Amino acid sequence: MARPLVADIDLDALRHNYRLARELAPQSQALAVIKADAYGHGAVACARALESLPADQCPPAFAVACLEEAELLRQGGVVAPIVLLEGIFEAAELARVEALDLWVAVHSEWQVNALLAYRPAKPIPVWLKVDSGMHRLGFTPEAATEAWECLAQRPDSVTAVQLMSHFATADAVDAAYFRQQLACMRELAQRLGAPLCLANSPATLPGPSRMDLGAAGGGCSTAAIPWKLPVM
Repeated sequence: MARPLVADIDLDALRHNYRLARELAPQSQALAVIKADAYGHGAVACARALESLPADQCPPAFAVACLEEAELLRQGGVVAPIVLLEGIFEAAELARVEALDLWVAVHSEWQVNALLAYRPAKPIPVWLKVDSGMHRLGFTPEAATEAWECLAQRPDSVTAVQLMSHFATADAVDAAYFRQQLACMRELAQRLGAPLCLANSPATLPGPSRMDLGAAGGGCSTAAIPWKLPVM
């Protein structure tokens, strides 16, 4: 028989840590990543706690991995925008994306084609994921340019297209690869005139570079920010 386990979550500490993440990158907005049940801290409770902050301190949006995680947040009363970081897994999910008023990431050609074939009542906000060097998900910078141009031609289906990527080595001592990824994304965003969501929690520590959005996730609850308060 499994032993009962209880995790005590300090939501005041979570709010403190989120505000700290914002202060580390004051020129950017701080997206709150709460995938995997907010890294085991309870996604709905964490989202509601952050939504309770004053309007000028609230996250501009939350981010989760998949549709099921977004559905739980909406069922729990979360009203802020929600980004699906892994996008859709089949075209049929777009109906739920529209019904739940979600933002969706695209990282492969079939997802772009599915969006362009779909006819929503209002355009769906899209984040175009670029593989700038982590080699996990995303378009190459060259393919991203083509995908961006395809999406930009369909304002009836998609809107607010922005670029996103993920740092592979932001917390490494040698920052050379980090700077290489950053330069790649800056050049692409400038060339396309696109908003850019780029930083993860470790990337805020050495001194954040200019971007429109950053992603604060594990850093709000784990040891990514050494002087934060423990949440669990």
